[in-house]
Amino acid sequence: MVLSVSIVLALVPLLGGHPDGPGFWMSALCPLVIGGPASLWQFHQKDVILRQRDELARMHVELEDMHGELRRLHEDLRFKARRDALTGGLNREALFAALASQAPGHHGAAALLVADADHFKRINDSFGHLVGDEALRRIASCIAEATTDADLWGRIGGEEFVVFLHPADVTRARAVADGIRRAVAAVELVVAGSRVPISVSIGAVSVIDAFDPVDLFRRADEYLYRAKDGGRDRIVFDGAELGPLAA
Repeated sequence: MVLSVSIVLALVPLLGGHPDGPGFWMSALCPLVIGGPASLWQFHQKDVILRQRDELARMHVELEDMHGELRRLHEDLRFKARRDALTGGLNREALFAALASQAPGHHGAAALLVADADHFKRINDSFGHLVGDEALRRIASCIAEATTDADLWGRIGGEEFVVFLHPADVTRARAVADGIRRAVAAVELVVAGSRVPISVSIGAVSVIDAFDPVDLFRRADEYLYRAKDGGRDRIVFDGAELGPLAA
């Protein structure tokens, strides 16, 4: 209001008029009439802006939480995509992909084991497929307990498992293979009062430094079938049958 009146008092004389009468009162009253609603509108807009800022901040936090959840879901899906749903080990694709990535630059001693459940069809036929599934889970548990986080293992189909031990000299590889065989043979799975006989035959091959995964698997698989032909529940390691080790 003071500014408006000051402008009228300064400007009207310059234009040859007299700052009195209705014009003077209009210059005094207009700011009062306009200022109130304008101030209210300004305060209202400020409040709206503050609320919108708070809402944007809340939405930003929710968006970050959603991104985090999506990342967790992506990692979970990625993990599950690499795993065999029945046993929890790597699936065939993930296992051979891991072997292929390690093979060219691998250094040191390692070993590949191929284990196959003996007479698995007989288990399914005699006790049912659900019992067969449980037998595979028990075998997988024996393998998991015998290996370390540095090793790789998985189910590559049916009742066949592959274990890649690294680092693993021949002594450790023999011990792990025999430990798996013994643990599986000792599994107590009883159905309707009858014990389900579970055992595995294992073909194993040792390697030093870089290797060809396909050739390594082929050799181990060949030794597996020698173990099967030799009577099952046994190990053929680097072409020779591995006798029972000291407990």
